[in-house]
Amino acid sequence: MLRLMDPPEETPTLPAQYYRRKAAEARRAAEGVTTRAIKVRLHGLACEFDRLADAADSAAQTPDAPAGVIRQQKRALKRRDRR
Repeated sequence: MLRLMDPPEETPTLPAQYYRRKAAEARRAAEGVTTRAIKVRLHGLACEFDRLADAADSAAQTPDAPAGVIRQQKRALKRRDRR
């Protein structure tokens, strides 16, 4: 039953343009907010979207699918931890 709820092995990434648009939307929303905590949160979201956009750009330039790269990194960490 739990296996049905696991995320798929290969998850497609969204284009970097999507994340950059979301970052811009968060920044615009932050301009109109008067509550400091909300403004800080929106700027934090914008930074996170920028990070995702950079990752999507990097993934688009790699020959392997991003999910495959992540799996390879996890395997390498597990092998290193076993030593």
